[in-house]
Amino acid sequence: MFLLNRFFVFCLPVIFLASLSCLNAQGFVTLRSLQGVSIRVVVEKVEPDHVILRREDGVRFKSPLNLFDLNTRAYLLRERQRLLSLPRPIPIAPGASSAQESGVLSPKTDSSESSQKDFRALNEIIGEPLFADGSLWDDDPVAAGTRLRWPRESVTARQTSYRLYPPSNYRFVGARPYSAALYGDVDKVTGLSLVFANKGDCFAAAGAAEEHFKEGTVTKDPRQLEKWMERDANVVAELFGNILGKPRRQNFGQGSAKRKVSRWDWNGHSFLLSVMDGEFVSLSVETVASAEARGKTRKTADMYIRRIHRENVDRRPNGDVVIKNLPMVDQGPKGYCVPATFERCMRYMAIPADMYLLAMAGNTGLGGGTHTPSLVQAVQQEVFSAGRTFKPLRGHPSFKQLARSIDSGVPILWGLHSTKTFNRISNDRTADRKGMDAGEWKSLMNKAVKEAGNLVKPSSDDSRHICIIHGYNKETEEIAFTDSWGERYQERWITAAEAEHFSQGRCWVIEY
Repeated sequence: MFLLNRFFVFCLPVIFLASLSCLNAQGFVTLRSLQGVSIRVVVEKVEPDHVILRREDGVRFKSPLNLFDLNTRAYLLRERQRLLSLPRPIPIAPGASSAQESGVLSPKTDSSESSQKDFRALNEIIGEPLFADGSLWDDDPVAAGTRLRWPRESVTARQTSYRLYPPSNYRFVGARPYSAALYGDVDKVTGLSLVFANKGDCFAAAGAAEEHFKEGTVTKDPRQLEKWMERDANVVAELFGNILGKPRRQNFGQGSAKRKVSRWDWNGHSFLLSVMDGEFVSLSVETVASAEARGKTRKTADMYIRRIHRENVDRRPNGDVVIKNLPMVDQGPKGYCVPATFERCMRYMAIPADMYLLAMAGNTGLGGGTHTPSLVQAVQQEVFSAGRTFKPLRGHPSFKQLARSIDSGVPILWGLHSTKTFNRISNDRTADRKGMDAGEWKSLMNKAVKEAGNLVKPSSDDSRHICIIHGYNKETEEIAFTDSWGERYQERWITAAEAEHFSQGRCWVIEY
């Protein structure tokens, strides 16, 4: 047999016809390579990694599947299912997904062998090893994150997440995701969220963490965003449609997170494509049960949450009192500190949240910049719906108020001016306090408190930011805070007097 990667040099040009899906074994079809070269052949056999083809002159040859473009691979993998005479899908109720009716990939069969074949076909279309077998929901999130090569974002006693801000050549279902996140509990994957063209990441011009306060040079053209969004939505819909058939349309989410999605089901998984005009294109992977419930979750009892939060309070030998197990959400190189920080607190309080949906609710601009009152109003509705309370604090809280809230395991959302001076002080302070003698350190902090009044007062618009106060030390009068900039910024320290100096005088708390 000849290898097709040699043969493509001589032969191949016509476009692949996506409508070809049910030709018999003797029918000729046109296939296209990654380089756009085409060939007319009969498909005789399709294996997970290669295909046996016959040319019009009768010559048979073998070719690796990865030589073909995505649309052609989708067709070949569908043809594999037909040639293997896979069992027909279980009959579905009226109104169920027409993707199931297509039988391209059966949503559920009695054959585990069928699922094994199907997941390889999906991985081919996705372009990444998302599935290790027929179900994602029994996978260890560490194993899944490692398999995908996504960096760990957060790990707590009850939640795990991996998030990748990919390079420009990275593809997932044929489109470039700007953010890719995997979520899990202690031992199981619970969902995925990928955000393609969007108003935050597409126009993020500065760096990550403290660098995002710098001015960027990206042209912020909403018409360009519209074109990118249309392109990404079409690519994802076409590739999923090729292998899973026509999607059904339904609502998903609640409150400010409610949106219309296109849904494809397979083997207990629902793939939900969402297009929010002027905002983002996203793909989430949920359980079918979650999709059927339209994303609505059960409320968690206050008694249960209170007990967990009290257990989260870590009292250290040096007098530090710090809330553990706050999930990290890395906002990436865009001005999403407000929605990312609110997502962290909401998830900590067992309230589902997503920074991209929160950014939409907060009228966040291209590249970042959230209208906080709009976001606060939307968050209030989400919090109340989940059976919690949300309230603003009057001005900057006193040290006594901070300590009382943290002692009960409840963090405080803090609006501040994250200036160069503020970050220099907190970075140096956090590094210097490690291993320092308690008495000597208290003396140094007493001096820092007295000098806080000599610091230059930030202007009202200077480096506006929001983070979470989650710790304190009564002896040294310090507070601990955490930024939405990744695990490196999980815990930093500054004196309470300095914190008040840089404060915007705006704080909020989510309570029971």
